[in-house]
Amino acid sequence: MLFIWIRQSFIAPYSVLSRPKARLSLARNSLRGHAPATKGTDPMSEGVLTTAVVGSYPQPDWLVDRDNLVNRLPPRVRAHEMWRIPPEHLEEAQEAATLAAIRDQERAGLDVISDGEIRRESYSNRLATALGGIDKERTGTHMDRTGNPASVPLVSGPIRRERPVEVEDVKFLRANTDRTIKITVPGPF
Repeated sequence: MLFIWIRQSFIAPYSVLSRPKARLSLARNSLRGHAPATKGTDPMSEGVLTTAVVGSYPQPDWLVDRDNLVNRLPPRVRAHEMWRIPPEHLEEAQEAATLAAIRDQERAGLDVISDGEIRRESYSNRLATALGGIDKERTGTHMDRTGNPASVPLVSGPIRRERPVEVEDVKFLRANTDRTIKITVPGPF
């Protein structure tokens, strides 16, 4: 999915933005002639639209077991079973897949590059399972939005940040692209 941030200096009437065909036409016309960001430039000041991926970049089939994911909601606790790679090689494989996602975004001409969230089992469990006060061995259960029981993180003490959660991902991303970068951190929901 391609997400387009509209600079504040570019304002289109609501009536135009509320019509899908008009939005698509507006985006196509605005993207024509928009040069990708280069080292040392600020993409936010170069064109009318700044482009970035929103959400997770697709994890490659060689990395994740799609059959394991097809009949379940996103995991709220660690889901080691979703990875095809043995634990001793998982970090290296995730870095290779993340690098491929970065290069794909650069080739597509995106202005703001993300790590694609390749290392995440789900949007929320990456953060939740990195916090202190969350039991890593035991889980709780609640009814999910489909009415089925689901494993959830079990709070076992005061919630606290014991270590930086996304710093290594940001360092990897920054080391592998000269473009503007972003990393996503889930909030409470």
